[in-house]
Amino acid sequence: MQVMHDSELLPIFRSDAQARILAWFLLDSDREAPAASLAGVADVHQTTALREASRLVEAGLLKERRAGHTRLISADTKSPYYLPLVQILARSFGPLHVVGEELSQVAGVQHAEIVGSWAARFLGQPGAQPHDLDVVVVGKPSGRELRRAGARMEERMQIPVHVTTIAADEWADRGSGFVVDVRRGPTVPVELTAAG
Repeated sequence: MQVMHDSELLPIFRSDAQARILAWFLLDSDREAPAASLAGVADVHQTTALREASRLVEAGLLKERRAGHTRLISADTKSPYYLPLVQILARSFGPLHVVGEELSQVAGVQHAEIVGSWAARFLGQPGAQPHDLDVVVVGKPSGRELRRAGARMEERMQIPVHVTTIAADEWADRGSGFVVDVRRGPTVPVELTAAG
């Protein structure tokens, strides 16, 4: 488990755990998951994750149903706060979700990292709110498909997205000025999933 950072992205939420749980469900409104599985999502101990999930259910932002002894949690899309929260979360916690989802659909992407001001705020470094998103893509994807994915990311998050591609051997070599600069600054790895 990673060390918890006080996120400077969304100081309006009670905790990072609360914001991460909300983002995980609200940014994928079809998702339903056992409450017991939320510790990994929130990057906190299970007791804390369960407490945050219960608060969000009580507030009417998430909903739950029982399947035997299992509490299944999902987004309450009928809440009057659903759409405004989606917009807020997509700008602040959404990039990891959105970038991962979009780049997973592009053949040739081996690895991706969000860098720059968004990564710095996500990692708890103080500073101005990010107004764009910088993404480094490692591999040899089709430029056309990558531009399309970038356009979809911009549409979904409503912020400019700047994608820089670098060959896998150059990224592994770590000797180029660009790679040195990127690795010197804040970076947040993007989880890529199998397309499909």
